[in-house]
Amino acid sequence: MAIHPQLEEATFDIAYRGSEEPQSLEIRVKTGGVAELPLAAWGVGTLIECINRGLAGGLEFAPSQGEAKLLAGPTGEGPEVSGERGPGLRFQLQVAGVSPRFLRTMVEYFAASGHPHPLISLTIVGGLALDGSRLSVRDTELSRWLDDPAAYVQAWPKPGFRVTTKGAPRGASVRVRLQNARAEDVAAELERTFSAWQSAVLTYPNLARDGRGLMDPHCVFARTRTDVLARVSLFDHSSAPVRDSLVNALSWFHEKITPIAEVDVAMP
Repeated sequence: MAIHPQLEEATFDIAYRGSEEPQSLEIRVKTGGVAELPLAAWGVGTLIECINRGLAGGLEFAPSQGEAKLLAGPTGEGPEVSGERGPGLRFQLQVAGVSPRFLRTMVEYFAASGHPHPLISLTIVGGLALDGSRLSVRDTELSRWLDDPAAYVQAWPKPGFRVTTKGAPRGASVRVRLQNARAEDVAAELERTFSAWQSAVLTYPNLARDGRGLMDPHCVFARTRTDVLARVSLFDHSSAPVRDSLVNALSWFHEKITPIAEVDVAMP
């Protein structure tokens, strides 16, 4: 059984091969009726932000290679556009450096996009021919991932900084020590990176791995001259995939914003 019951009756047409080079990505969403809100369009915007913040990399691509932009389709912003709430929507993106496993996150983001109506079908098709390698994914692989609570984007093995982990009785905390920059000078960028990470793991499983996880949407931040501490008091997630996603986000920050010396992670 999939972790997200809204996906149980939906059908998928998935054909994607990851690449460092930009390619087109077409997304078609069909729901059982007009949604109350433009959730699909908002979801696409969030997914693009996640890709651009390194959260779609992993074993296959360095997080800093992730790029995405919307070429066509509704955004859900400004005055309402006819059809932006469905029941049929089409989005055209350009993406690069997106791990095949990130498509699982994309699928789960669309699970409730027709609320209060069900998701009927979802198509995600890239611009490259499949080659049977681990960079290629079809419906069968995606279905297996949806049944596996650990099958999310894995951590980039060369983040560029030391990562230490320990348990926590409740909540979760992350301490980021910078190499050279003053924390106050990059705090806004780091907080935005944490926000993107929280968005990326929104659909990840809970600690018991029998349903969707839960995290306080607002981190509490504190800083010294070289350190930034982020903490959430409510945290019910399976820690390994969430930690992998965090490493990818901070690897992007390390490459794109300023070098990180070390990261300490405390999660249940």
